[in-house]
Amino acid sequence: MTGNILGVTLHGTGPEPVLVLHDWLGDASTYAPMWPYLDIHRFTYALVDLRGYGRSMHLAGDYTIEEIAADCLAVADRLGWSRFHVVGHSMTGMATQRLAADVPSRIKSAVAVCPLSAAGNPLPDETAAFFASVCEDDDAFRRLIKHVTGLSDQWAEVKLRQNRSRVAPQCRPHYLHMMRTAHFVDEVRGLATPFLVMVGDRDPGLDAAAMERTFLAWHPNATLMVMPNCGHYPMQECPPRFAQMIENFLDSQAG
Repeated sequence: MTGNILGVTLHGTGPEPVLVLHDWLGDASTYAPMWPYLDIHRFTYALVDLRGYGRSMHLAGDYTIEEIAADCLAVADRLGWSRFHVVGHSMTGMATQRLAADVPSRIKSAVAVCPLSAAGNPLPDETAAFFASVCEDDDAFRRLIKHVTGLSDQWAEVKLRQNRSRVAPQCRPHYLHMMRTAHFVDEVRGLATPFLVMVGDRDPGLDAAAMERTFLAWHPNATLMVMPNCGHYPMQECPPRFAQMIENFLDSQAG
């Protein structure tokens, strides 16, 4: 897709539409390892690149959670999707909530993967300074990736190359600011949207306890699943099982 609409990679031709959003550090290609394991006859996946990422690197914007939701709805409209499922990872976990609050009648279900929530992430100053350094400092980026996954130096190098080549430098600090300052908890409390909340048991910080305090406390139809032996990137660390768990949930919410 061209113009001022987000770049989208379509995967599958099935009757159940699924909008898929990526994290702060990578674009839609983060999900590529799981593509071979998806049911392309049951689902149609639209993997979106937010402004400044991947196929949308040329698009500038305000870099707010409201803009992300509006851009995603524009994609769904262009695809002719009146109702759809949404998957969000890390930063875009809060986007699943923003969409469910903005257009509850259009969201069939939501999958929030290792997600930040509608409460945002108001980091202490020292921690915020480290995250800000990740935007440009390669060593800081490597340390963060290894911390949230426990994986190897080579893994961190691959993630670094993906980020530096597929994420526009100017958007990185703006999305970080969004994550630190966004707060719309009162708008999501009690939403009936079915949520699957997934975390890895090796992802520090965004663990099961954090989800109990946020997503599960606010959403009456939320279910928590913990993936064993997995960190912050289940779509890359354990793609076949991750694909199966997501599709089992989506299938239960189809129709």
